[in-house]
Amino acid sequence: MTHSFDYSRHLVRGNRFSVDMSWTRPGTPPVVLVHGFMGTRGTMLPLTHRFQADGRVVFSYAYGKFNFASLRRSAEDLAGQLEAICEKLEVPRVDLVGFSMGGLISLYTLKLLGGHRYVRNLVMMGSPLRGTWVGLAGVATLGAISPSVWQVLPGSPFLEDLLTSPVPEGVRMRQIHAASDAFCPPPGPIPGVAARDYIMLPGGHSSLVVAEHFYEACREFLDDTADIDELEYSFEPISRPSAYSLDDQDAAE
Repeated sequence: MTHSFDYSRHLVRGNRFSVDMSWTRPGTPPVVLVHGFMGTRGTMLPLTHRFQADGRVVFSYAYGKFNFASLRRSAEDLAGQLEAICEKLEVPRVDLVGFSMGGLISLYTLKLLGGHRYVRNLVMMGSPLRGTWVGLAGVATLGAISPSVWQVLPGSPFLEDLLTSPVPEGVRMRQIHAASDAFCPPPGPIPGVAARDYIMLPGGHSSLVVAEHFYEACREFLDDTADIDELEYSFEPISRPSAYSLDDQDAAE
């Protein structure tokens, strides 16, 4: 209950607010966070603050007001954001973390839109990778205006394309799920995710972005670079307050 309250409290923060983007570990790539359905950037604030405390610079992607759009369209937008971040900061790749529906968008970007060129690691937190019947509630209320609520149903063409498309080389993936998640029940590991990277921890759906033990499972995976080639990150630390997304940062400057 506490995690649900904390999630709701951050949800109402919305999409536009300023955060400190100090980059105290310039040898690490940026982290890009993608929130879930009916979420906001505010819901990712607990993860944002924890990554920042560990010295990472964090960007957050919001995929449209109320997130009603097609997941394919949202993935196209995310691919453009990833490319822009890498070009603007002159870094080769970023680490990508998708929560709930955000994990579906992130995986689609990697597998079908060439996003693997800009992503080093992908963590999917509580993502309904084989669909969720909770989506029927969305179909009943929003089905006439929201393609995304149809796309999360088990067996949808979107999920079929997502799961049958090959996993690109050079990207490590981890699934993290909550054992008591009633919204997105743990789906089992998908192709491309090693058994050691299928993580189940105590908690519910909102716990995934609020509780510290879920963050730790995410952080230790992103910090483990033993299985990939060493990449060079030669940029200057950022030490000024800035807006939360790349577009907002441009506007602020």
